Amino acid sequence: MTPTTEMPTSTRNRAGVTLIELLVATTILAIGLLAIVGVSGSVSRSLGESRSDNLAAIAAQSRFEKLAGMSCTTMALNTWTTATNRNVTEKYRVIDMGNNIRSITDSVWWTTRKGQRRQTFTTLLPCRPGA
Repeated sequence: MTPTTEMPTSTRNRAGVTLIELLVATTILAIGLLAIVGVSGSVSRSLGESRSDNLAAIAAQSRFEKLAGMSCTTMALNTWTTATNRNVTEKYRVIDMGNNIRSITDSVWWTTRKGQRRQTFTTLLPCRPGA
């Protein structure tokens, strides 16, 4: 009989990763990072447009507050007045509704990257007797 050498049947634990595993992990990471970069651009544009929308709403609110601080007898009635501030243009009109109530319509427009946007705000302003 000749002695034979047998291969051990147990396998050793591997240390580290294979090249294929490393390539797959790197590809998944790269796709995830590209997705984040793509989304951040659209989020940035949305924030810029939200800022413009907010400035327009603030302009209308500011106009309403200014008119509320005025005496009702000094308000110019039934005429459109135009004002521009911080790239927001507004056109407003005060109408006498009777019963010491004024209706204020403020049409605001501003420019975005997609073109001009427009929003109209309306409120009622009660006048104090003698004011």
